[in-house]
Amino acid sequence: MPASPAEAAPALRLAQVHAGYRDRPVLKGLSLTIAAGEAYALLGPNGAGKSTAARVACGLLRPERGTVSVGGPSPSSSADRGRHVGLAPQDCALFPALTIRENLETIARLGSARSPGGDRACRTSAVEDALRRTDCIARADERVSSLSGGWRRRANLAAALVSRPSLLVLDEPTEGVDARTRTNLVRAVRDTLDTGAGCLIISHDAAFVTQAADRVGVLADGRLIAEGPLGALLAQTFGEHRLLTVRFVNRPPEVLTRQLMASRLESNGDALVWRRVGADVLDLADRLADAIDGGAGEMIIRRPGLDELLDRLLESRS
Repeated sequence: MPASPAEAAPALRLAQVHAGYRDRPVLKGLSLTIAAGEAYALLGPNGAGKSTAARVACGLLRPERGTVSVGGPSPSSSADRGRHVGLAPQDCALFPALTIRENLETIARLGSARSPGGDRACRTSAVEDALRRTDCIARADERVSSLSGGWRRRANLAAALVSRPSLLVLDEPTEGVDARTRTNLVRAVRDTLDTGAGCLIISHDAAFVTQAADRVGVLADGRLIAEGPLGALLAQTFGEHRLLTVRFVNRPPEVLTRQLMASRLESNGDALVWRRVGADVLDLADRLADAIDGGAGEMIIRRPGLDELLDRLLESRS
């Protein structure tokens, strides 16, 4: 039985990590800790340093300064981290001519070669466990080349799990998948956390992050600008404010456009979607209801979510 998160060493600890490429610095003193049994989503705009942080965590990029440890209190070398990290990269990293099962068996054998002592029965058990966690058993004997994008995502995750890592790193794991596959991937991640592994998630998929992550960190220009449970960050940032969204099938009449602008709603480029976050959006929706109905539009009121949080945090820095 795995140790509880409170007792186990952190799955990942980055301490004042500086890293980059040649003369281009990317991470500028990044520090974060992922507990055993915790999923942590690292978010931010393109170029913020998310993929660089993942590469450092996996041992694929050596930091210029700072320390990195995986699955224990001591800094670990890149080679050591490779044995404890399961990476599901953004691009499918499987052999297309092999079946899902054959891919996993190959990865399990390579893992045994790096860490002698694992016998065939252990490898078989690890393969079956990874197939079960990702719900891939029904397609296990089909070639990767014949799989849809969603099934390749599942197989990619299974390959990351077969080594039973201390740290699972997922880089855009739901790109191009449907809602059902997303749900299956969330379930696989949460199931894996129960074994005591930690998980670092790099994703633009707000729905996946909201369901899968225990905490989020927001990265901008190589520095962490906010961190915590998503619900706590939303409450801290927005309080009781709500998000009003107005959608149109066709561009609204000019008179309605002026009314929306006067009400301080902001539009996307084609004026089909208008939004405003505030404490008065319920009253505002009542005042606009007749005009919006007449303009063939619809209104949605909800609490701000992850996308709005990122926008607000990044706007506050500009």
